[in-house]
Amino acid sequence: MHKILEFQAVVLAAGKGSRLPDVGGSVSKCLLPVGPYPVLWYSLNMLEKVGFQETMIVVLDEDKSNILNALENCPLKIKYELIDIPSEEDWGTANSLKYISNRVTTDLVVVSGDLITNINLNEVLNLYRKHDAALTTLFFNNGPEEWQKLPGLPNKTKPDRDLVCVDEETQRLVFLASASDFEGNVSIPKLLVKKFESINMYSRLLDAHVYVMKKWIINYFIDADRFTSIKGELIPLIVKKQLSKPKNPAEKKGTSEKNVELFKDIFYYAVDQGYESKIRQMSAYNDHKLGSKPVYCNDTLRCYAHIPDKNTFGIRVNTLSSFCLSNKKIISQWKDLTGSPLTDRLHPNSEVKTKQIDETCTVGEKSVVNEKTSI
Repeated sequence: MHKILEFQAVVLAAGKGSRLPDVGGSVSKCLLPVGPYPVLWYSLNMLEKVGFQETMIVVLDEDKSNILNALENCPLKIKYELIDIPSEEDWGTANSLKYISNRVTTDLVVVSGDLITNINLNEVLNLYRKHDAALTTLFFNNGPEEWQKLPGLPNKTKPDRDLVCVDEETQRLVFLASASDFEGNVSIPKLLVKKFESINMYSRLLDAHVYVMKKWIINYFIDADRFTSIKGELIPLIVKKQLSKPKNPAEKKGTSEKNVELFKDIFYYAVDQGYESKIRQMSAYNDHKLGSKPVYCNDTLRCYAHIPDKNTFGIRVNTLSSFCLSNKKIISQWKDLTGSPLTDRLHPNSEVKTKQIDETCTVGEKSVVNEKTSI
């Protein structure tokens, strides 16, 4: 019997850890130890928990063998295929997706290989399904980052912040930009305010780098051939395009001197498949209260943001501070992360000669803890 897939999953684990220069050494970022397992295991475990049976993992070619060996020693049922990209080339995340595009046949779930969270990914997938979204994202609202303070000399580097606007009533993601793009005041388009009357602006959300997207988005940015970053370039453009309307067919037409059709805009790709449009016209459903506006404001292109409550644990291990915090909290969050208690905090290949090890600590592979040592 032919198996029909609703989603494919890809884990992007080719990051070089540029903000972790003194931690990993020769170890790739996705293999840094957090608790008993490498960082990458937590993203795979999250996918496995919601029923994914297989996934692609994009890695650097120089790290492929080490990652393969590390994952073989981890408890995983999900099948994974490691797809390597050139280590000597500075590829962005969009370049990585373009590289695997011929393997993508359905809508895609993109997950960062440095994410650790106890969220049920079905919350994001169901939001995507409910509104037949073009794109659904995940942000964490954990409040002030407690991992900013570390022992030693103060770190003067300011963290990257995003300005995120979400319509309170519908969860539509209506504005996304980097705070560094603005020197002073932030100007919100009048059309956006008129269209969405109850907008919340956030400046301290953590982008989980989890994106659920339509297959046509892959086709779009491949044809456009001008994107290198998903987060920095592709996503903000798609969010911005929600305020636009498709051009009339007469306005779309255009050819070069060689009579070659010019690049098609995003609305050429963002078309309803099947009977979605007719179903909405016949349905009494409206995403606005009291039917004050047409359903989805008649938008073909729709982006959404899922922001779980503040008690949700979510962290990206991409800085020294987040690496320290994740190891500090991993034991207390273990049952929520995995669904079962951690039974063995000491790796079988470790050598421990003391009993003075706190219950919130783990001892990793090939570690040696001598006598008269307290952890």
